[in-house]
Amino acid sequence: MKSWMRHIAILAALAVVLSPLFFIIDRVMVFDAVPHDDYAPFLLWLIGAPGGVFPASPYGYRILTMLAALPFYYGLPAFRLTNLPASLDPHYLQATAAIAALSYLSLLGSGLLAYRTARDRADLARCCSTFAGIILCTLTLYSQIFGIDSFAILLVAAGVFLLSRPVGFTAVIAASVFANEKVAIVFAIWLTLRCVCSTADRALFRAQLIATYGAIIVYGLALLVLHLRGNDYQLEPGGYLGTVMSNLRASVSIRGLLLNVLAVAVLLAVGGAGWRYAGRARIAMFRPLDLLVVPGLVLVAMTLTQMFQTGRIVMHAAPLFVLPAAVAIGRWMDVKSPPSVRPDA
Repeated sequence: MKSWMRHIAILAALAVVLSPLFFIIDRVMVFDAVPHDDYAPFLLWLIGAPGGVFPASPYGYRILTMLAALPFYYGLPAFRLTNLPASLDPHYLQATAAIAALSYLSLLGSGLLAYRTARDRADLARCCSTFAGIILCTLTLYSQIFGIDSFAILLVAAGVFLLSRPVGFTAVIAASVFANEKVAIVFAIWLTLRCVCSTADRALFRAQLIATYGAIIVYGLALLVLHLRGNDYQLEPGGYLGTVMSNLRASVSIRGLLLNVLAVAVLLAVGGAGWRYAGRARIAMFRPLDLLVVPGLVLVAMTLTQMFQTGRIVMHAAPLFVLPAAVAIGRWMDVKSPPSVRPDA
């Protein structure tokens, strides 16, 4: 407990020191400087404030993420950013700042969880564990940090940390159903691969896989029962091939190469380098097989999303690859780490 309190204090200190990043995120969102999903009207709808609008599918199912942003709406002071358009409503500005704060703190929190996973689950040296946190924060920048992707990646990192604790893992995966469905998708692909290909993993992760499938089923039922308007193409298998072809054409453009291809290549490079250069210091919690999660998520993104979403969606799997990469960096820098870890870590 003392260790966690110390790290939370460090996280709070980092949040203050790195606060310019928060203002960058907030300003980009307010001025709509880059394309992003605008959740501020959803948050305003939740509290009944002026300007509130319930969003279309799949955004409307992510209500728990808005609940996570709610304390920041009431807790943050009203920031008076310069050069703001006079037409922007103060409620909208406060809601945007709240979502920016959630994204910013989730980014830092993911790094902290990667560090704790490296220390508590893989017995890595502090230096290697710090590398794990830095790598994950860096990879998260390839996601939509001007939206809620950072919070989803934080939930994936939490699931990885709690993987050996079925009750805690089940709580995270259950919450993810109405926080961000991509969390359950990442674990469904990963754990299915591990359980199908390894008898030992099947024994270790059976409960976790069942919980993940349960989350997927609940989300599917929500789609059928609630059936929120919008993005109906995602529920029409007959159009999947057309969506894939459209995404392939978009990915060969300059923008597509930067947003889709580069992000996927970077994640594969990080994961591949980790397993190529980690040497004997392999982490039993992760295996080279995990790299297949990347093409699995590429297929999901190319089938169920449009245009320039593939890179950021694939990056939700980043917490699976940062520990091997941290070990590899530690070996390059001659950082001493245990040669192996227990397989049930």
